[in-house]
Amino acid sequence: MNETDLVMVQDWVRQWGYLGIVILMTLESAPLVGLMLPGIFITLSLGALTASGVLPFVETWLLAALGAMLGDSLGYWLGLLSSEEWHHRLHKTRFLQKRSKASNYLDRYGALGIAIGRFVWFVHPMVPPLAGISGISPQRFYLYDLPACLLWVALYLGLGHGFASIWL
Repeated sequence: MNETDLVMVQDWVRQWGYLGIVILMTLESAPLVGLMLPGIFITLSLGALTASGVLPFVETWLLAALGAMLGDSLGYWLGLLSSEEWHHRLHKTRFLQKRSKASNYLDRYGALGIAIGRFVWFVHPMVPPLAGISGISPQRFYLYDLPACLLWVALYLGLGHGFASIWL
């Protein structure tokens, strides 16, 4: 994380407020878009902002986790409701290699792969749509995804908070 990342996230939060946190984290977790947004850096930056007193920690954690869940939910439901169309579009894009890795990963680990996938930066935006395409039930998806989102956000928010506290 560099100073530019922190300034970008801080400006976004000042302009958009708490809604900005939810939007950033939703986009970070959304299919395809999430491959281009550095979610770890966003979350570390939010943690640094909590350490500096710009944001309260608990509210930031809950809102960031909500955004992550919304992005994952978007991907899951897109995959579940339009699995044939989604599969065809992904197959034609430059993300075919990443989709293939995520698909192999989900085949290997099943529903537990949803939780673990949240912590694997190069596949996590692709795991929810693939979970939907594979027909994993919503109850099973959320059983693994909700705790993973809460833990993932808490981990990186806490790291950002802790490291920033050392230097502040």
